[in-house]
Amino acid sequence: MKAFFKRLLAGFGIGTGAAIPGVSGAAIALILNVYEDIIEAVNSFRKKFKWSIIVLIPILIGIMLAVLVCVKLFSWAFEYCMFILICIFAGFLIGSFPGITDEVKGVQKEKKHIIALICGVIFVITLGVLSVVLGLNGVDVSSAFVKMPVWLYFVLIPVGAVAAVALTVPGLSGSLILLIIGFYRPLMDNASSWGGELLKGNTEHTGQLIGMILCFGVGCLIGVVLVSKIMNVLLKKHRNTTYFAIIGFILGSMFVLFFNYDIFRYYQVWAGEVIENINPGLQMWLEMLIGVLAAAIAGTLSYLVVRSSRKKKQQA
Repeated sequence: MKAFFKRLLAGFGIGTGAAIPGVSGAAIALILNVYEDIIEAVNSFRKKFKWSIIVLIPILIGIMLAVLVCVKLFSWAFEYCMFILICIFAGFLIGSFPGITDEVKGVQKEKKHIIALICGVIFVITLGVLSVVLGLNGVDVSSAFVKMPVWLYFVLIPVGAVAAVALTVPGLSGSLILLIIGFYRPLMDNASSWGGELLKGNTEHTGQLIGMILCFGVGCLIGVVLVSKIMNVLLKKHRNTTYFAIIGFILGSMFVLFFNYDIFRYYQVWAGEVIENINPGLQMWLEMLIGVLAAAIAGTLSYLVVRSSRKKKQQA
């Protein structure tokens, strides 16, 4: 039961992180020491069926619970206090970062390791810049979600697979990739809106909600299975190089957290522009101050978890 609840909480953390543009759900899994178990469980599903089920079920339940909570909460937070929310996750990543670098501690750095790290940083930062450039140039598919044509359900399957690629590779943010291709806010806003209607007894959009979630979920499942197999090979044959690339992804995501289209629009509102669905509840200086304090607290707490984990490993 202890292991079950530990994995359940890990799944909740993964799902919460995956919902934030710039935060990688897989990086959260790595920080919480369940990433390699997940990869192994997905790849050994037939050979170690019982063990795989024991590992994956609580994590999947945790992810689903996080999604249910985060859809409504983040929809509100993105409108009124997005900077504080981003700072909390930035603090969490920074405080946990030493735990990730422990994986390559003592490894003699080779040229290929440095190249992998630099490429990881550049790749993630490029995603962040693309999200801003494409967003400012009017790339938007939200209008298609109003009527939910049949073709959109089929499009959601590869979209889910692409998001799952980032969900499976630490340091890559699935929600950021969805943001870049224009699907993040429509998925988040419609799930929140239609889910709220359903809770009030209005079933007008129930079919669209179920179809949207089902198609996106099928795509995620396909992506997770395929990429898990690739990551399993990389971790077994090129472990150190893979971890240096992951470290690069996470370093890049620390920058992208504060530079992607959603947060850029938030900055625009601070600068005096009027943008629909963004209404900061605090003055800029006050939210920045609270954000910095929140980041410091989150960073301290996550670093204490890393230290505790180190002590347990030493005792073991």
